[in-house]
Amino acid sequence: MAKKNKKPADGKSGGKSVGKKPVKGAAPEASAGPMSMAERIAWVCLNAMIFIVPLAISNPGWMPWVADGTLPWTYDQFDIIKVTFQRGFTLIALGAWGWHILMNGGRVRRTKVEWLIGLFLGWVLITSFTSIHPPTAIFGKYRRFEGLISFVNYAAIFFLTVQLADRASRIKTLAQTLFWSGSIVSLYGVGQYLGIDPINWGNLPFEANRAFSTYGNPDLLGGFIIFPLAISLALALSETKRNMRFVYWSGFLISVVCWIVAFTRGAWIGGLFAILLVIGLAWHHSVKLNEVDYTFMGLIGAAAALVVYRSLSATNAVMNVGKRLSSIVDFDGGSAKTRFEIWEAAINAIKDRPIFGFGADTFRLVFPQFKPERYVADAGYLSVADNVHNYPLQVGSALGIPGFLLLYGIFGTVAWKSGRMLFRKYEGSERLILVGFWAACAGYLAHLMFGLSVTGSTFLLWVSMAVVLSPLAVSTRVKAPSWGSIVAVLLVVVVAAGSIGNITYFAADHYYLQSRVNSGQGDRIASIEKAISLNPYNDMYRAELGIAHQEIFISQITQAISMKNAGEEATPVVEQAFSSFLRAEAAMLEAIDFVPAEYDNYVFLTAMYNLGAEYLDATYREKAVEIGLRGVEVEEFGPAIRFHLARSYYLGEQYDEAVFHLTRAAEMDPKWADPRLLLSEIYMKTGRSEEAIPLLEAVLSRNPNRTDAQSMLDQIVSESESATE
Repeated sequence: MAKKNKKPADGKSGGKSVGKKPVKGAAPEASAGPMSMAERIAWVCLNAMIFIVPLAISNPGWMPWVADGTLPWTYDQFDIIKVTFQRGFTLIALGAWGWHILMNGGRVRRTKVEWLIGLFLGWVLITSFTSIHPPTAIFGKYRRFEGLISFVNYAAIFFLTVQLADRASRIKTLAQTLFWSGSIVSLYGVGQYLGIDPINWGNLPFEANRAFSTYGNPDLLGGFIIFPLAISLALALSETKRNMRFVYWSGFLISVVCWIVAFTRGAWIGGLFAILLVIGLAWHHSVKLNEVDYTFMGLIGAAAALVVYRSLSATNAVMNVGKRLSSIVDFDGGSAKTRFEIWEAAINAIKDRPIFGFGADTFRLVFPQFKPERYVADAGYLSVADNVHNYPLQVGSALGIPGFLLLYGIFGTVAWKSGRMLFRKYEGSERLILVGFWAACAGYLAHLMFGLSVTGSTFLLWVSMAVVLSPLAVSTRVKAPSWGSIVAVLLVVVVAAGSIGNITYFAADHYYLQSRVNSGQGDRIASIEKAISLNPYNDMYRAELGIAHQEIFISQITQAISMKNAGEEATPVVEQAFSSFLRAEAAMLEAIDFVPAEYDNYVFLTAMYNLGAEYLDATYREKAVEIGLRGVEVEEFGPAIRFHLARSYYLGEQYDEAVFHLTRAAEMDPKWADPRLLLSEIYMKTGRSEEAIPLLEAVLSRNPNRTDAQSMLDQIVSESESATE
């Protein structure tokens, strides 16, 4: 029979407070007995998750015994390993806690938010099956992974934290674990800013010496840093031991510097909000400062001023704090302009499917249908937004308005219920650790108004929400059921199966990496086929198989052409090329069938059919037109698909159709030269050379080194002069 403790675990039920006075709202120390072995395993896993996930990367270059140039373990070096550790620790912790309850009985703690979380998960499940692509909605987009499984994982982490962080000492332990992990991440980021990095990352897609640490992207690092910023400051102000106060302030100093040198505007806003909340509530609770505090305040101010002053001489606008801040209000230029265009696409997507949305983490598939045409000119024809950079719009377009209301209802409920406790006047610093977690939540949510949610950071939001609600949790005492041992064994089997699946998910990306770096044709194909067999739900793996066969076909047909030109017999090589072509075609068609909304696959296949029409059989041109037109339906404002479709028409001497699509492609992205060059070629071939001149001049004005454009222009001028003579 279950016995319900109607009093919240607030320190009145016989517990001890963190400090000298009892703290209303602090979890009890003595009301619960010592942990069982199973509970201890769950507790260690929770702390290990908080410590290891932010640090986890799959590039072993930091290990001193690893040779330079050693390949990473996975193609995605950051997110997939964080997800793997996160899910692995969650599975083991849930299994251990469940074993304890089933075998021994114990307390089950509730916060009255679980029912709202349950409704939200039910809604995510429904929208996964009504999604534009259910596999993506369930597993999440590659390198984002925030699908149904991750939301379930967040809920499980929330539940575990509520069960295990049942007293002030454990809450402080979680804060300390996050502090040490965050300090290491921040220190590495500061080292990158100073040019010290033991790992060779290759070519980075952002500015040199901009901190990205173990998150692979400064924007993602900036979001994570909000948590150690708030927690380290709260620990410093709440610590009574002088040496530990010094340590926590040192960690806060490192986090502040890293926060600045990530040069992420949304994180600056969210981090500042979190810091001000901690400071404001510290003042509200009459926290007493000492010489250590004042010394570090001066040091932190000086360090921040030095970093900012140093940045002001940077010519790169991103690495210049002044220019970076001023760009926040520059709505007509830079990334702010394209950001508003992405938001516009998300709003249009919400209007199109306001109830169920398009499915979790599917924005990359949704964006081509709703992006404004001007986005192509501003961002370039290759740019595809796979995230809204605004979490409310991201959630609204993915889960519909009901999903948004449920998720933000969870956030609002947590803030309100815990905030009433934390804002209650109390003279002392004990409650500041809870304040740190509360401020971290608020700051991170503020950052998400402009940033990206990734599992490697967002799981800490759910940990923090559970922590601030934990003192208000109500306990129910349950006895071990008579059938508990049977279910406990089944639970172990489920955890083992889930763990194997988790490792398999990771291993698939290892084989994907092998397929990208293997030079041997057979090895490359075998690797990607292995990746697909281990994880058949990743559309990028499927597309890679088609690309691999296509590149083999191109290599073989190039070899055949060289042999023919040399007067050698090339028939066997042509037959091999044709076989590779058919394999590439089959793989690409399968990829399109698997995810019909993925625009890139239409571009790949149309381009390949054009090659087939040129070198194998002219009838492939008709297939190129068919796939090209389907691609235009998927993305109306896609210059790449229009360019390859125009080539199909050009090969069939359907010049009017080719001119139409090339003109549209050139209008969409004026900076892309290829449509103008092919259009100029058509004009020259059809006796309209004068119309080609401004197109070629436009190409040369942007890229004077385009010798092909200069050659065509010289030819037109020469022919014109000859005609005049």
